[in-house]
Amino acid sequence: MRASWCIARHTLGGRKGRTILLIAAVMMGAALTASLSSGMRSLQASIEYRITKRIGNTDARIVHRYSGTFDGDLVDEVTTWPGVAEAAARLTGSLTLAREDGKRDEDGRRLRITAKARGVDVKNDQEFRQTDLKEGRLPEKPDEILVDPLTAQLLDIGLGDNLVVERFGPPIKLKVVGVRDRQIIGALQKPTVQVDRSVISEATGRNAKISVISIILDEGLDTDTWVEENADRVETPLVVEAAELARTGYNRQIEAAGIGLIIFTVLGFLVCSLIVAVGMTTAVNEQVRQMAMVRCIGGARSVLAGSQIMVGCVIGGIGAILGTPLGVGLAALMVHRYDEIVRSGLVVPPGGLAASAGGALIAGVLGALYPAWRSARTSPLAALAVRSRPATAKGVWLCGLIGLVLIGLQTLMLLAPTASIRFWLYEFFGLPFMIIGYFLVAVPVFMVIARILGPLTAKIWGIPQSLLMGNLKASPFRLGLTAGALMLGLSTLVSIWSNGLAMVGDMNERVRFADAFAFRSTGLSQDEQQAILDLPGVVAGTPVGYLPLRVAEDQRLGVDSFAPANVTAIGFEPEAFLKLNRIDWIEGNAEDAIPRLMDGDAVLVAEEFLTARGMGVGDTITLGTEDDSSDFEIVGVVGAGGLDLATQMFGIRNVYMEQAVSCVFLDFETVAEKYGTREAYIMQLDLQDGVIVDEKTELDFAEQLKDAVPGTAFATGRTIKEMIDEIGGTVLGLSITLALAALGVACLAVANVVAAGVAARTFEFGVLRAVGGKPGLAPRLVLAESTITGIVAIIVGFAAGIHFAWNGVIFFRDLAGLQLSLAIPLNATLVGAVVVVLAVLIATAPASIALIRKPARVLLAARAG
Repeated sequence: MRASWCIARHTLGGRKGRTILLIAAVMMGAALTASLSSGMRSLQASIEYRITKRIGNTDARIVHRYSGTFDGDLVDEVTTWPGVAEAAARLTGSLTLAREDGKRDEDGRRLRITAKARGVDVKNDQEFRQTDLKEGRLPEKPDEILVDPLTAQLLDIGLGDNLVVERFGPPIKLKVVGVRDRQIIGALQKPTVQVDRSVISEATGRNAKISVISIILDEGLDTDTWVEENADRVETPLVVEAAELARTGYNRQIEAAGIGLIIFTVLGFLVCSLIVAVGMTTAVNEQVRQMAMVRCIGGARSVLAGSQIMVGCVIGGIGAILGTPLGVGLAALMVHRYDEIVRSGLVVPPGGLAASAGGALIAGVLGALYPAWRSARTSPLAALAVRSRPATAKGVWLCGLIGLVLIGLQTLMLLAPTASIRFWLYEFFGLPFMIIGYFLVAVPVFMVIARILGPLTAKIWGIPQSLLMGNLKASPFRLGLTAGALMLGLSTLVSIWSNGLAMVGDMNERVRFADAFAFRSTGLSQDEQQAILDLPGVVAGTPVGYLPLRVAEDQRLGVDSFAPANVTAIGFEPEAFLKLNRIDWIEGNAEDAIPRLMDGDAVLVAEEFLTARGMGVGDTITLGTEDDSSDFEIVGVVGAGGLDLATQMFGIRNVYMEQAVSCVFLDFETVAEKYGTREAYIMQLDLQDGVIVDEKTELDFAEQLKDAVPGTAFATGRTIKEMIDEIGGTVLGLSITLALAALGVACLAVANVVAAGVAARTFEFGVLRAVGGKPGLAPRLVLAESTITGIVAIIVGFAAGIHFAWNGVIFFRDLAGLQLSLAIPLNATLVGAVVVVLAVLIATAPASIALIRKPARVLLAARAG
């Protein structure tokens, strides 16, 4: 292989600038992969840390499987069970806290907040270690409180200050003795505090009720064995389980994120491979006469092919060596920048580094395969006359045909029998087929656009039309494939922006519930519900319960093995609820559904089940738990009315920390009978016109609500829509970041190909100067070619982006049951088009400037082939 290495070394060293550009493209791909994998793993480690703190030093726990509360006296019995070293009760709730001195803000309102509260047994909580301290100490008496920095900021308090818990009856006085080590991260964060659980019980009137019993076992005991031996000591709906079960839903999300990272890595390095292939193929075309001479003096085909593979290995290897640590460094900077969120610090996964380095090397080798094949089949006689052989129309259209076949194969994959099969086929085969397909289709598109816009482009840049058209016709593959590499950035922008707009529009369309919500995590009693209804301006209201229910595996929405196992079960009073809410009936009607719901064996389901699973009126859905489930007949398919969004707005989560995809509706009495809970967490309110017209009146009404029912949070439909817009803005902003990253990588390809084209035609440009051409003629010719290339990238990128977005609409329907409309993001496309053209011209500028600086004699001194 020594001869191959000599040719490879000559190729790399003779074109140092272009070699550096190719290495930079692969390096960026490796850096993005390493950065993303390290960032994701660091974020996962941070969440694991928080889960550990939430669980505390706990081996097992007893919970109400439907997130309800239960008798607190059970904890005394649990301490007597064999193997139990420590047991402590927990009660979560919400408290309205105010300064004892009655201090007011600038608008004259009392400084008070509604905070999420964790109630513990302060006398024996030290063993469970659930909280890190920023300053002070943990509460040791029932009249002490631990606050987080957000609570301290909102109430303008510190250590030693006094607070009062507002409730029905005399307020409860508490002294601030500690501040949690918790960073303030954004507007959606909720203030949290820790108190003795007796405070929450007294404030909410739920004496002797608890949410969970945390258990520490004797050293050496196996938790799973102990749980199995003691499971029968409690009765349904209580369950004894290992504390680690709280990670179940989170682990499922980690696995799904891991699949996403693999897909991102494959696609990212596929793009890098295409860029390397374009750059190296251009180099092969330049060296074809040299290769012919090697063949004439006895060089074997394998020597030429091996040289190209070696070049690819060097490019990929150096890209891996430089890009992997660069990506880790970028991740470190991001972790440092957002250290208040990523509390675990930087975590570098070995698998992510292997994917980054290995992917870069593979990208270099894959990119070299086609150039190796081209060089190996070089005919000495044909190669010596290569400059007289233009690209054939047959080759151009064959390239386009192959691209269309690949795109068609991806489309055919959408006909697979199940949503999961369609998803996996698309992610691992369909996406690569599409990318390569549009990459190849760019070649015939370039030929068509060159003929249509070539004359106008020549006029704009002030060059002879025949000169430009001759160059365009001679280089359809070089410039067309460059446009194919460049189109990926715009397609990313168009597809993500299109799906983002559709998602935001869908969520806003779904928010058509009552005017406002009142929420309390410990539930609202009948008296408290009436107190809310008696508030001035409240026309009507209805209580809504919430509990997580498992759904049968074959009825879940999403990809098999990653689909959330739960649905949000909404407990409600059918007549009042359906009267207050503007429900869309997709199937069924209220007159027939209400009696069946009250019979206790029927449910309403959200339209996502009909869209994704084809489940409608007359079908049966299975709800409950793994060992305690019931079948319900579907008597109506309705729009969820945004209640699924409302539960997320208030931060409602179930005991397994899994986010349900959709919801079902059950009669309150059915919930109480089958699942042992009739808690009403939310009151939907219908308000008189004019009660809330702006942020000030909303705050005023929230103050009245806190006075009437302390510990209650309040939100209007406007607030929830603002949350949706904020999330949508984040998603759309992400699309710009991804698109710019893709454009950055593609620009390296453009710069490489342009530099190669200029180098190959140096003698030609010298002749133009020698026969009287102005110094700026050759640079303008290069810029005109790049302009056509950019326009082709815009056209193909827009088509690919819309195709990607259409696929997204299909999978939102298949996996989440969302009936989205395909949105055409014209504004984003125009912005992206301008960026693409500017990116092309900027990438072309260095080679063009270099041409201007070289005198004619230097250009003519270059060898013509």
